[in-house]
Amino acid sequence: MNLIKRVLLTSIVFFALSFGAKSQDLDQISFKKGLTMSGGLNFNNTFYTGSDSLIKRDPYQLMLSGNVNFNLWGVDMPFSFAYTNSSKSYTQPFNKFQLAPKYKWAKLYLMDASMNFSQYTLAGHNFRGVGLELTPGNWYVGAMYGRLVKAVEYDPIEDNLDDVAYKRMGYGLKVGYTMDNTDANITYFSAKDEKSSLDYDVPAEADLHPQRNTAVSAYLRQAFLKYFYVQAEYAFSVYNSEIRNESGDTARTSNFIDKLFDKKGNDRYVDAVSASIGYQGPIWGLALCYERVAPDYQTLGGYYFTNDLENYSVAPNVKLFQGKLSLAGKLGFEYNNLNNQRADDTRRIVTSANASFSSGMAWTASLSYSNFSTYTKYKKTAYPYYSDDLDSLNFYQVTQSYNAMVGYSFGKETLMHSIALNSSYQKGNSEKEDVKMSMSDIVSGSLSYSESFAPITLTWGAFLSANYADAGGMKSLYWGPGVNCTKGFLKNKLNSSLSCAYNLNDVDGKRTSSLLNSSLSMQYLLDGIDKKFGNHSLTASANMTNRFRTSANNKGYEFLATLNYGITF
Repeated sequence: MNLIKRVLLTSIVFFALSFGAKSQDLDQISFKKGLTMSGGLNFNNTFYTGSDSLIKRDPYQLMLSGNVNFNLWGVDMPFSFAYTNSSKSYTQPFNKFQLAPKYKWAKLYLMDASMNFSQYTLAGHNFRGVGLELTPGNWYVGAMYGRLVKAVEYDPIEDNLDDVAYKRMGYGLKVGYTMDNTDANITYFSAKDEKSSLDYDVPAEADLHPQRNTAVSAYLRQAFLKYFYVQAEYAFSVYNSEIRNESGDTARTSNFIDKLFDKKGNDRYVDAVSASIGYQGPIWGLALCYERVAPDYQTLGGYYFTNDLENYSVAPNVKLFQGKLSLAGKLGFEYNNLNNQRADDTRRIVTSANASFSSGMAWTASLSYSNFSTYTKYKKTAYPYYSDDLDSLNFYQVTQSYNAMVGYSFGKETLMHSIALNSSYQKGNSEKEDVKMSMSDIVSGSLSYSESFAPITLTWGAFLSANYADAGGMKSLYWGPGVNCTKGFLKNKLNSSLSCAYNLNDVDGKRTSSLLNSSLSMQYLLDGIDKKFGNHSLTASANMTNRFRTSANNKGYEFLATLNYGITF
């Protein structure tokens, strides 16, 4: 492992140093261009106030962000950053800096970045360090090294048990090749927590354990016979959830895999596989998909990951009337408890269907349906001094949803009209041993009309929306009208927007609250203020929410205003 790490670091440093010197032909660099700069800066201020019972955020927040691209002799060197004063609400401030110089097919990442190699290895996790992407011809070579997680000490005053973390370093490599009908790549990723990164002992309640993980994957997609394709990915992971107890516990084996991954006695070897085969022609298509992720499969290169599952799915689609009508569907089955070690078995059935129609400029329509059914069987458990009287426990849960939309546009270029109707319905129920535990019905819909006057750059609209829910033995209705308007002034240098919505909320036939939401925003473009330093814009917005009194305690208001100064150059 140390050898692999040293080789990877040496490669990144070599490419970084040679990036501006040897990786470019001198005749491709234009010394006449000199140094140019482009990008933008934003200075945003947010002000908030409200009734004591409704205050949910800080009264003032500052956000300074920008992106600047320096081009020296034809070589791009983009730099971006973000800073906010909200650090007092988090363990670390939202400060982010990135420099990403690029020339031709080479790109270098410095400071804060994220890369995506595979869903089973490095899956878009942010890191602070160095990364590299090379795309010469049909090849792709990517590499990274950096800090994935910052060390956070326990603070008894702040009581930040949920935020305490070890410093985690990681590195990865991806090599791929793409042609017209072939796409193949292999990835390697490794990460490890530094046990010595925390100076003070972590309380046991934090349930914090230093971890280590190495994951590799191989992917292939091959098209054949013009309309057919097959793709597959296999991943292998070595995961250790507690590395403090592994010293001196190296596995004594001559196995090549164990030596390659520096296996310890408490390491877990797990794998994942996904595959699909399909046909996609001009009129119809069909895909068959399979995925299996072993229990305890884990990658430290992603934020969220689901394991212990196996699913099968079939997905047909068809296009009719020269592509104006599209139909698609999917049927899938999912299972868990693959190693039969859990106390429950879960089976899921997922079905969905979608239809969309577009006649061009006038009519548009869509309809979708989905059904998510879950069956869980809890097994009987027995202990030396206790026996469960139930042989098993069956639990069913079904959720269905429908969504529909119809839109119609008419008029001329100078005056356009638009009408849209949206609706949705969701039904859920659950049963335990044939006894209904809960049921819910949620219906929502909206009807809107808008007009657009192109000669005077004016657009206005009105809408009526409603949401009805029957769940948990309580029936609620939330409904109301609203209007909005946008207008441009001074040859569209000044753009304004105004909206207002009034909503009523009834619960079990009794009025519980009423709200009035009003917002106003204006943006002024000062493009002629400084020709040497780009275009300037000033944006101001205000939002007021008034909760009217329907009882002794629920009256209040919230006011949010923003002021932003932006520069593009």
